[in-house]
Amino acid sequence: MNADSPRRKPDLDLKNIFRYMMEEGYYPNYEYTHIQFNLDGNTAVVECEDGFASVRIFFSIDKEEYDLFIEASNLTMLSTYAVKPAMLDDRENIVFSIEMLCENIRDFKHYFPRALDCLRDALISHKAEMKRLILERHPDKKNVPDTEVNASGTNRKILS
Repeated sequence: MNADSPRRKPDLDLKNIFRYMMEEGYYPNYEYTHIQFNLDGNTAVVECEDGFASVRIFFSIDKEEYDLFIEASNLTMLSTYAVKPAMLDDRENIVFSIEMLCENIRDFKHYFPRALDCLRDALISHKAEMKRLILERHPDKKNVPDTEVNASGTNRKILS
């Protein structure tokens, strides 16, 4: 955008988002820089800045299955299109994120339910990919119970 062109400041802020989430029954926690809430047993974070809104979930990575976790994350990104996994600097944690331009609370109300659906689909896809990859690596295992899949990197723990 040209530096001389007029640019309207977005109306969206965390206080508006927090009010909307309370009305919708999410009962989030308001922090100075983000809003934290529960998404299907996982802790999720909403952030907004300069007309962008994002929903993110942070996970710890099981070091024993690190390569499988990364491969499953990449496959999830390719299959869900909108959800992006990213490795954090400590290389022990990963974030699933989805972002969108949101100028105002009306845009956010339209975006938010769809973002949650995309994140849920990504979590389901990631768990299925982890299970498939574990079975490929350990063909002697006929059936991998969900508890073992969870022990292999898909046990989703919030970092903060």
